Amino acid sequence: MVAFDRDRVERREPARCAVIQFTDSPIIMVTLYGADWCEDTQRSMRHLRRLSVPYRYLNVDEDLDALERAKALNHGRRRTPTIELGGRTLVEPSNVVLTEALIEQGTITADRARERMAVQNVGDLERAVRLGVGAFGVLLASRAPALLRWPMSLLAGAVALTGVSGWCPAYSAAGLTSLDGPGDHPAEAHRREWTTVLTLAVERPR
Repeated sequence: MVAFDRDRVERREPARCAVIQFTDSPIIMVTLYGADWCEDTQRSMRHLRRLSVPYRYLNVDEDLDALERAKALNHGRRRTPTIELGGRTLVEPSNVVLTEALIEQGTITADRARERMAVQNVGDLERAVRLGVGAFGVLLASRAPALLRWPMSLLAGAVALTGVSGWCPAYSAAGLTSLDGPGDHPAEAHRREWTTVLTLAVERPR
């Protein structure tokens, strides 16, 4: 059961399903049928969280009714994730297709989607790398000559901060993001390039 209080959602999690995240956009329930082991399921859930779109997750490995419903939506075949959105069914959608469907249904506007995607422009793997580089840089700075110690420490700290926050000012200025690429979750990447133009990650519906 989920109680909506204007700009927030209070979460209660019954067995085998969860309603996750909060939003200030019109509520159109998104139901995601997936499996915990499925990389595409995890990618779609992560994308919905990054967009702050509420969704209901049903694990088809644990819920036979959910499995039957997911198969009925896909002509008797089991494929994950299968996503129900305002009467529309998406099967193994890319993040772009999922975003466009959310925009078309009025769950989120294109501008709001861009804003929310811009909050984090550094992929999770790259964040870990930046943290490691920053920590190593601080260590090197502590052993550097006095004249270089502070500049090196500041630079290393800035790199580490981008890892902690997941936001890089250089990427922001260039309109780039490393989300959804090899610098985010490599096993789920749909491109070879480390970064891409942010506007390509969120397209307006045709």
